[in-house]
Amino acid sequence: MAQGSNPIRRRDEGKLFTSLQQRFRKRRFAKIEAMIEGLLQDGQTLRILDVGGRAEYWNMLPAHLRGRVHLTLLNYGEELAAYSQQVEGGLNFENASGNACAMPEFGDGSFDLVHSNSVIEHVGLYANMQDFAAEIRRVAKAYYVQTPNFWFPIDPHTAFPFLHWLPDPIRLFAHTHFSLGLAKKSDFASAVSRMDNCRMISRRYMRALFPDAAHSSERFALIFAKSLIAVREG
Repeated sequence: MAQGSNPIRRRDEGKLFTSLQQRFRKRRFAKIEAMIEGLLQDGQTLRILDVGGRAEYWNMLPAHLRGRVHLTLLNYGEELAAYSQQVEGGLNFENASGNACAMPEFGDGSFDLVHSNSVIEHVGLYANMQDFAAEIRRVAKAYYVQTPNFWFPIDPHTAFPFLHWLPDPIRLFAHTHFSLGLAKKSDFASAVSRMDNCRMISRRYMRALFPDAAHSSERFALIFAKSLIAVREG
């Protein structure tokens, strides 16, 4: 969307996109809830690590499960300071400051379930993604990792079509000259940072990063694979 476009229209488009994202998130969480139910044993408290997640996300967890899980939410320290903690009653969680690409503070198999929702595409270069995936596989007995599919035509971070398919110089020009979907026009440094910290991956990448997982897709309109999901059962 070009600079100077109608701000009311942009807000309406943003609300529609957010509504669709929330619908997919709720549908996705049903699978996570089923994993938790399957992993729980009598009298057990399930240890869950959410890499890059927020406590509010777990408000979707049913009340009867909240007392049976302990959540560790791992984020960079500066991100934790900016997050609100609008959680519903009975949610047992703690915040931890750290880097998911290197988690020496957690031993092998420390968590019954490691969860990551739309994070791996934000860790930078492919080498960082390899470290991220290796650490998740190491500290987890079971894991659930979701990421937007590179080949889905709408960039989920801007709600703008085809943007993420363009070469970096063209994307840089676009970000510094136009407002694109939900993304406002940026200065050069901000645009470069946005590109460096948002690199979507394909199914082939996902399979290479998580070779011991069962892989599936989250579909839009029964045709397009919107997101990629890797699951390793405990």
